[in-house]
Amino acid sequence: MASKTKKTEFRRRRKVSKSGRVRKAKNRNKGTTKSQKELFGS
Repeated sequence: MASKTKKTEFRRRRKVSKSGRVRKAKNRNKGTTKSQKELFGS
């Protein structure tokens, strides 16, 4: 059985890797450049 410390370290590592995952994925797929409509109006 894993020690308490190992479990905690694993949880922390997982949490760090997970943080911002949705936002980063959204930026990758959608990008951060504003659309023509947002920049210049319709």
